[in-house]
Amino acid sequence: MMKNLLLKQFLSLLLLSGVGMIALSCSSDEDTEPQAVAISFKTINEKGEYTSVFNSEDNILFDLNITNNTGDTLTVNGNLFLDEILSAFKLHSSSGAFIGYPFNGIDLLKFQTTTSNFKPHESRSWQCLYMTHLTEMDYQSPFESKRLKDPLPKGEYHLLYSLTLGIETKSGKITFKIE
Repeated sequence: MMKNLLLKQFLSLLLLSGVGMIALSCSSDEDTEPQAVAISFKTINEKGEYTSVFNSEDNILFDLNITNNTGDTLTVNGNLFLDEILSAFKLHSSSGAFIGYPFNGIDLLKFQTTTSNFKPHESRSWQCLYMTHLTEMDYQSPFESKRLKDPLPKGEYHLLYSLTLGIETKSGKITFKIE
């Protein structure tokens, strides 16, 4: 009788550990599968740190990165993609009201070279500075931010994006706060 009980417990444990191993192997395959198109959109302070909380007088660098993780060229419609990139930098209040753009203008020659097709495994970055005071921040951008902007009032703000790369459209939002 004792042998039967031990055998049942052993078989139950063996069965549970086998099911656990199958479950772990399934979830790890899904978690490690790379996205065909990866988008990173973040806010950076003057120290070069990613953050979502700023003081009203702080300069804010908006950093949009897109990576083609496939072995294929991703086709983009240059004019549509240009509009989508510009729209990604539209600043909204927490209530959804449009506030404006963090830039004063764009350099179309610089911009056109960044809105062509994405080669396999290519990454591109667009940075835009909301500048409330003169800074030595180093950034590369087709956006003109030479004129100072008024500090943003305290509150929560959003940037929304919807970008079409190849046949895939990626949408999202970044949120930051002014204290």
